[in-house]
Amino acid sequence: MAIEERRQSRTIAERVRVAIPLVIVWTIGCVVMAVVASQPATRTSEMLMDPTFTVGAKWYTGLISNLGILTWTVGAAAAFAGSWLCLLGARTNAGRFLRLGGIVGTVLLMDDLFMFHAILMPSELGIPKFLGQTIIGACVLGWAWMSRREIARTHFHLLVASGAGLAISYVVDSRFAPLPGDGWNIVEDGAKFLGVLAWATYFIVTTRDISRSVFVDALLTWPDEAYEAVYEDLEAEAAAAADASAASADSTAGSVGGSVGETSEIRSAADLLADVPAPQTAPVALGDEFDADRHAHH
Repeated sequence: MAIEERRQSRTIAERVRVAIPLVIVWTIGCVVMAVVASQPATRTSEMLMDPTFTVGAKWYTGLISNLGILTWTVGAAAAFAGSWLCLLGARTNAGRFLRLGGIVGTVLLMDDLFMFHAILMPSELGIPKFLGQTIIGACVLGWAWMSRREIARTHFHLLVASGAGLAISYVVDSRFAPLPGDGWNIVEDGAKFLGVLAWATYFIVTTRDISRSVFVDALLTWPDEAYEAVYEDLEAEAAAAADASAASADSTAGSVGGSVGETSEIRSAADLLADVPAPQTAPVALGDEFDADRHAHH
């Protein structure tokens, strides 16, 4: 069976327009590299080289930490993707909830990656570690409170599991301050890693649910819109035929042949409307946490 080629050639203007994001990120990248190059030679090397190579550590040094960074990234990406889908589906509240969740996840990612509250803020800015932890915790709790209605409609037990893991890690770190090799060290980092996994899982599952709802909503809505468009065209055609018949009747009053033709023309237009089946309303059985947005929108 022959396959129809659906791809289309792009104009030069379209190709240039698509390249604009690349130009922007490359510009940012060049600025970053220029700043790195302006540093002393030793610092430049330290900023460019992998940490394990710089200190001569084993390849698996920081393995769990790196996996945690990747997991934070996946969670933030899932949240922003879900927010974009909400924008397409006119789910304003759900979109705001996911967008803010993606921002909070990015803050947590940056804090874990660059060790803001643990090293950078105390050593470079003179901000106590406890204050840094408080600021980050306030961001998370503020988002949870602002989005509490949306969270209640999701699989929030995943978010509770994430909070439990991160809370245990915080308590162990604050109470025992474990050193490398200490038994509490694996409890602290292990609980944190499990909390990060639960955080990413929550946003992946939530984005999956709302994506399914948006797509099903589109499938239920678009056929009705197509039917209405066709029906309106047929109504317009029937009205035009009726007007033409009335005008013809006025000009050819008394003509039997003309009357028969006019009657046939009106009947043919009415037959067009009669041939159009009545719209069928598909049953809605989504069982989705975000269906209330769809009904409110309609």
